Amino acid sequence: MTSESVEDERQWAAEKRDFVADRRDELAAERDAVADVRDALADARQVLLDERERQLDARAVELGSPGDSVVSAASRLADRASRSQARRDREEVAASRDAAAVDRDEAAERRLAATPTTKLAAAFAEVAEHLYAADSFDEVLSRIARAAVSTVAGCQMASVTLREGGTFQTAATTASAASAVDQAQYEAHQGPCLDAVDEAIVYARSFPDTRWPALASRPADFGAESAASYRLAAPRLWTDGAGGSLNTYGIEPDAFSEEAQNIGLVLAVHAGLAAGAAHERRDLEDLAEGLNQALVSRDVIGQAKGILMERLKLTPEDAFDALRRASQRLNEKLRSVAVTVAQTGEFDCRDALRPGSGASRSPARAVERDGA
Repeated sequence: MTSESVEDERQWAAEKRDFVADRRDELAAERDAVADVRDALADARQVLLDERERQLDARAVELGSPGDSVVSAASRLADRASRSQARRDREEVAASRDAAAVDRDEAAERRLAATPTTKLAAAFAEVAEHLYAADSFDEVLSRIARAAVSTVAGCQMASVTLREGGTFQTAATTASAASAVDQAQYEAHQGPCLDAVDEAIVYARSFPDTRWPALASRPADFGAESAASYRLAAPRLWTDGAGGSLNTYGIEPDAFSEEAQNIGLVLAVHAGLAAGAAHERRDLEDLAEGLNQALVSRDVIGQAKGILMERLKLTPEDAFDALRRASQRLNEKLRSVAVTVAQTGEFDCRDALRPGSGASRSPARAVERDGA
């Protein structure tokens, strides 16, 4: 019987014990509830009897025959005290059962948290949060490599390979030895990290491997006795032959079990999505910056146009053309010329047309102006 089977058997036995104990406590609680109701009815009946006895005692006194009222009262008090003690005993037992139930619930939670599936789910939740919190694409790649070492059993060092324009490079690594193993594969033009750019998973039990004769045992020279590489599936990133792979290296031959490889595969999917999200976030930030610069340029050009219109009595079209001619003559961007005019008011009036000349501008010139 494997260790996993033994653990499953132990888990099942513990859950069975807890179930039996919970059911036993439920039945005991039901019995206590019935007893409490019975005692409540007895107390109510006793109140009525006490009142009846009091009336009889009073009548006996009137008739001059005290009877056994003292004995009856003592007996009733004893019965009431007995029921009160029984009720307290039941409450103590119920409190003890509640405490035992709480202990069983906590033990069940600990057993659940200790199971491999739960630990793995918790680990991936933390990994996902860690990856998506990265500020940049490069930081995401670094976190991917570190997550592989902490999550994949047997992984002692990890790296991320990127392919762009037919060239491979290591974009993130947890150890210089991992970078050296990557470089050996780049130089040999073959190896698991290269193949994994196009394949979901590539596993090398040991080196040398007949699939990569040119690579031979060079990874082992840097301490990598086995490797498992995974494709970073991020279609929004990889275009025109680009791609990436997550590389995990073990210091022993066949260091990665089937379970470890599956975990690495899931991690690679998380990593690819996180990398894509970070790349899109960077593109959006660049777009926002570009739009902001465009708005600033438009604003400063408008200010410069207003100055020229007021000073030289130009139409808006003529003022813009004057800025454009100054930009061409000075070989500067139009925005730069506009900034100078807006900040200093300096402008070479030779670049301006005579007022009203814009009306004679040809359609071709108008198209050129609008395009500018």
